[in-house]
Amino acid sequence: MTGEIERIVVSLDAVSEIQATIEAASRLALRWNAALHGVFVEDEDLLRLAGLPFARQVSLGAGTEALTAVQAARQLRAFAETARRELAAAAHRHDLRWSFEIVQGAAGPDTVATAAGDFIVACAASRPIGAHFRIDTRWSRTGASGSGSLLLMHPARAGGAVVTMLHDREPASARVLEAAAQFAEAADADLVVICAPELARDKVFETWVGERLAAYSVHARIEPAPGDPAALQRHILGLDCGLLALAAETEPADPDRRREIAIRTGCDILVMR
Repeated sequence: MTGEIERIVVSLDAVSEIQATIEAASRLALRWNAALHGVFVEDEDLLRLAGLPFARQVSLGAGTEALTAVQAARQLRAFAETARRELAAAAHRHDLRWSFEIVQGAAGPDTVATAAGDFIVACAASRPIGAHFRIDTRWSRTGASGSGSLLLMHPARAGGAVVTMLHDREPASARVLEAAAQFAEAADADLVVICAPELARDKVFETWVGERLAAYSVHARIEPAPGDPAALQRHILGLDCGLLALAAETEPADPDRRREIAIRTGCDILVMR
């Protein structure tokens, strides 16, 4: 699985938690011997808004003042430069090949272009507003990228089990199982494989899982999935899930359902293609 990943693409913008996202992306690039590529997205909606005569901004100390397109562009470039420095510092710490670009659009799969061999790391929530309040980023609302695998991070989350949901023994399931094992091994976390009850009782499936995990030092167990989505969410929540790993071919087609799982469980989401 790791041999297929050539580049870790980290999606950056002015509102997301860039330090945690860059560090996670850097560790993946180091583990998989991949290049690190940062994409800073300048919010085109903000730039359009700033061009309107009634646009205002509120800042600490200055109160309310006019927001112009020139000011908005200057502020976004300052955020981009901060992101570039953070990415360069992380690449230097981990001795990684790195690159960086600035694009305009909406921070999400439609703007962050990917190619075969790319793995995307993105943040699911903004930096905290006040002490704790965060808002969802566009990544959490729109879901996985079109061509690359994705790690969607929740910055406030730390620790917990790695949970993967498997439906068969196809190559896509093998890829997500091995990826989940790598994340569990790196975090020294338990790995829970959830599958249909008939698969959980299948000795052939149990052997297949064991063979896929033989190369990893992880404590793994297979559990049957509850019968309905609400019970499944409660079960994942009860496992103290830190990362939920899904195969793209079998993930919920409705991104709202994945978002609901993430919100209810607090899990990071890994989608493997």
